[in-house]
Amino acid sequence: MKLMKRTIMTIVTASIMAACSTDGTEVDGGYIDEDGHFFPKTEVWTLTIEPEYVIGGSDWGVYTGIWPQMEAVDNNGETIERFFLSEIQGFKFEEGYRYQLSVEATTIDPRIMDCGKYTFKLRDVLSKTYVGIRTEGLREVTMDVRVVMMTRPDQTSSECFHYLSGQATDGSETFDMCLNEIYGAEADSYNAYEWLMGLSGHVTRMRLTITPSERPVFGSHRYRIRLKEVISRQELEGDSVVIAPTDEAYRQKYEEMVYGISH
Repeated sequence: MKLMKRTIMTIVTASIMAACSTDGTEVDGGYIDEDGHFFPKTEVWTLTIEPEYVIGGSDWGVYTGIWPQMEAVDNNGETIERFFLSEIQGFKFEEGYRYQLSVEATTIDPRIMDCGKYTFKLRDVLSKTYVGIRTEGLREVTMDVRVVMMTRPDQTSSECFHYLSGQATDGSETFDMCLNEIYGAEADSYNAYEWLMGLSGHVTRMRLTITPSERPVFGSHRYRIRLKEVISRQELEGDSVVIAPTDEAYRQKYEEMVYGISH
């Protein structure tokens, strides 16, 4: 999880067992004793979780790639944190509900590479209020969706990336999406990965709903895409390949589809 600006009020509750010793070392988020053992700190956070998913990635190795996330906001509705759906131990997110949670955030040994700063554990669900999901502006579209591989224009490099391309069955539009931008019934990272692998090498006809959002959901995308129904699936021979017209076009498409960066 990429940590964002934090205005959450925290209460430090624990647990630097050896902090009084002068033989160890104070480190960011804890204490390392003279034998090299790390003693973490635990903070209690109060979080408000919004009722609809967002899409995002991680700067560290525990959750690689782009996945659906939960969005924590402050009292003004501004995003202060994003959590992967399985990141808070003991908590299961249900879309349509606004939650207030009490969460234990325990620091991780900073010597561990490719890791976040905290692990999270649910203490208590302080409130769970059904507010529904947005339906204003919702449109339904049937699309043929395939996994597309884009290569550089000279095709001499093995460098490439993948994204989803959907074409409306009535020919009205083509819609490019990041690999996990279609939110299905099973949206945790493992099941989403299995579902995505099932799309590879196929063209899949889907009924989707696309709903505008007041805040960005992924990069600058102010809409949510939900899977309503898989209608059919037809196997393809080989990958759907798109050759970028220029290196600049390749870079821009890569940043948009993989990181949500728009130019």
